[in-house]
Amino acid sequence: MCYKAPVKHRRLAIGVLLICVWLATGCATTTFEVDDAVRFEDGQMRMVGFAQRKRGWFLSGVEGVDVSFAVRGAEVARAVTDERGFVKVVADVDAPSETFQAAATISGESYADEARVFAWRRDRVMIACDIDSTISATSVRALFFDPIDRVSTPIEDSPEVLHQLARTHHIAYVTARPRFTQGKTRTWLETHGYPDEPIITSLTAGDALAQTGYKTRTFRSLRKHYTNLLIGIGNTDIDADSYGSHGMLAILMQPKAQPVREGHVVRLQSWQQIGAFFEANAAVLRDPRRVAAAARGEEKLVIPAQAPCVRGRSFFLLFAGGPGSGVSFGADSVEAADCPRPGNARLPRSCSRTSRATPR
Repeated sequence: MCYKAPVKHRRLAIGVLLICVWLATGCATTTFEVDDAVRFEDGQMRMVGFAQRKRGWFLSGVEGVDVSFAVRGAEVARAVTDERGFVKVVADVDAPSETFQAAATISGESYADEARVFAWRRDRVMIACDIDSTISATSVRALFFDPIDRVSTPIEDSPEVLHQLARTHHIAYVTARPRFTQGKTRTWLETHGYPDEPIITSLTAGDALAQTGYKTRTFRSLRKHYTNLLIGIGNTDIDADSYGSHGMLAILMQPKAQPVREGHVVRLQSWQQIGAFFEANAAVLRDPRRVAAAARGEEKLVIPAQAPCVRGRSFFLLFAGGPGSGVSFGADSVEAADCPRPGNARLPRSCSRTSRATPR
């Protein structure tokens, strides 16, 4: 039986192939860039950089480049790029800083870049959030070819729910989009009111085509440093497998799926349900040990599935899955005023405008 790739991946692959045809020629230039970094309260900071040769949007890594990382003008670490042009360091930085700098010499030319530093707490659960078809209804043409992506639209309620989650969790946008889209992606997120959080993109267009390998490598690397990176939000089984293979709870936003828990995977139909899920399971999902146990199937989770409000009533189905229990369910009828919603996000269209109460 032939494998049929999800629509999102087919469109991304087509976009990358179009770029390959369009940009098959051109002069090569060298680039050096660094990603946003995260500093924990104990001073430990992870920084990454990329030395690449660029022909159009084709990128190849420059191996063996010596890179110096500095904070407030003082060097804190040095390292050499690998065969992909990638370099990573972990350094102890005494005082907080809003930015860090990196410098390198490639083929006799000097290069430098600067990026932001996010302050995170080690005791918080961290969430990796996908972008395409998870929070963005993406136009591949606009993403790859337009100077600014004005065509892609936010998936309903995703900005509001992510702001709600950012109050109690740390969030990173982890996407298979090629690195050259990073600036455009950040502009799109800012324009549509998403939380300002680190963005992690794939290194090359090839990674965008082979997403399973890219995401496996990425989460293997991230989990070594961010041990509380325990929840992943995506929309495909590739996302679920990538999260699960690294001990993470996978939450899939799939409008056509039935809300259900299947091992380490929770399938929900909307961002509103995702917000309700985090509220209903706050005690578990804010505790790193309990989230890890939930990913192993050792903690019960409530899966909220809201049916339309009918004649002043709403039905809030509670699905609980635990070790060895399969999936059991019950139903609790509540007043329309108790229609579950994520924090201050908009109410469901089916609920009355008088439904202002916080979910019980």
